[in-house]
Amino acid sequence: MARITVKELGAGELAPYAAWLAASPQGTVFAGSAWLAALAGALPGRVYALAFEADGRTRALAPVWETRRPLLGRVAAIPPLTPYWGPALPPEEGLRPERRRARDHEALAAVAAELGRRYPYARVACHPALPDVRPFLWAGWRAEVRFTAVIPPLAEEAYLASLGSDTRSDVKRAARLTVEESDDPSPLAPLAAATFARQRMTPPAPAALWDALGALARAGTATAYYLRDEEGRVVAGHVVIHDARAAYNLAAASDPAARAGGGAYLFYRVIRAAAARGLPLDVVGINVPAVAAFKEQFTGALTPYYVLTWCRTPAVRVAAALGRRRPR
Repeated sequence: MARITVKELGAGELAPYAAWLAASPQGTVFAGSAWLAALAGALPGRVYALAFEADGRTRALAPVWETRRPLLGRVAAIPPLTPYWGPALPPEEGLRPERRRARDHEALAAVAAELGRRYPYARVACHPALPDVRPFLWAGWRAEVRFTAVIPPLAEEAYLASLGSDTRSDVKRAARLTVEESDDPSPLAPLAAATFARQRMTPPAPAALWDALGALARAGTATAYYLRDEEGRVVAGHVVIHDARAAYNLAAASDPAARAGGGAYLFYRVIRAAAARGLPLDVVGINVPAVAAFKEQFTGALTPYYVLTWCRTPAVRVAAALGRRRPR
C-alpha cells in the first residue's frame, strides 16, 4: 500500500471534496463545508477536516472539532447537534471484498493514529454505514454501540397502515391541529432550553448555533416544523436537516402544556415531509428509554452505529470520567 499523507482543511477548503463526499457511503451533510462552516462560526475552538490521501486519491476524510475541556486541555470532541462526526471512506469502486477491506482498514488506522497523535482525548461518532471499526480498536480506542432508527419514505397509506393502532389513532385525532413549516428555527431555542432545564441538563446547543441553523434553513438545507395551540403559541417543534441521502431529525422540544397526541402528529408530519422529498428520516438517536418508546412507535428500522473514544493514558481516562460527572 502507498504511504498515506494527511492534509488539514478549513471549512472553506472542502468544496473540491463535495463530489467525493456525495459518493462516500458515510458522506453526509455533517461532513460537508456548510455544516463545518456553521459550527466554526458558532462554537468555541477550531473546526476543520483532515484529508488522508495516497496515490493522488482521497482515502478518508475526517471532520474535527478541537475544543478545550477541564482537566484534559485540547481535545477532539463531537459537536452539539451533530449525530455523525466520524471518518468517511471512498465508495466500493469495484474492488474485491478483501482488497476493499485492506484499503479501508489502512485508512481508518491512519485516522485513528493521527487523532491519537494530536489529542490526548478524542471522540468520534461513526455513520451507520461504517460497521467495521476494528482498526480503531486495534489502536487502543474504545467503542460504544448506539442506536438510531431509519424510517423509509413509504406512500402515506402504506405508512399509516404500518403504525400501531394507538399511534394511528393519535395521529388522526390530532390532524386538525396546526403544523407550520418554517425556515426560522429560533422559536425552538427557548423550548429546548426549557425542556433541558426541566431535566436539570445543559441545552445541547449554544444560541449562536441556532442562528447558524437559521442560515442553513434559509439556504434550503434545514427546515423547522412547529405545532401551535389554539392561541397560536408554539408548543412543540422539530428541526430537520437534509442532504441527498436522508433527512435527520436534528432537534426536538415541547411544552408540557402541549395537547396529548399533538407530539405524535407533529412527528408524523416531519416523517411525511421527508417522504415527500423522497428521503428516509433518520430519527437521530433512540438511546434513552423514554425517547426510544416515543420514536419506536413510528416503525423505523433499528440501526446501530459506533461512538469511539481515545484516551492516551489511564490518567486521561480518569480525567475524562471526572469531567463527565461535573455538574452541568
